[in-house]
Amino acid sequence: MGFKRFVNVVEVVAGVAALVFVIALFANQPSGGGAANAAKSGPGYDVYVSNCARCHGQEGQGGIGPQLAAQVTTDFPDAKDEVAFVRDGRDGMPSFAGDLSPAEIEDVVAYTRTELNK
Repeated sequence: MGFKRFVNVVEVVAGVAALVFVIALFANQPSGGGAANAAKSGPGYDVYVSNCARCHGQEGQGGIGPQLAAQVTTDFPDAKDEVAFVRDGRDGMPSFAGDLSPAEIEDVVAYTRTELNK
């Protein structure tokens, strides 16, 4: 195989790889619509994604912060205690009192107790 043919093959492979990469980027967008994300919308979800997901994971699976999915109502049987925890912070959890309104805190707590607790 000549050098020019080898270069042509490498160019085609690189082009196909770039195309696959771009398609994968668009197919895996977190806010990319679809039926799965249609159920995950609303003020609590938006607050969670913007403020909580980076530590607790997009689905509440945990990460830097502890798991919330299927766990938060065990840790906080009373929603008022969870609201106070989010508002005031403690044990590595920052206070969100200065960043979120009381309504936003209540919305995100409701989201974690219902949607992440399924």
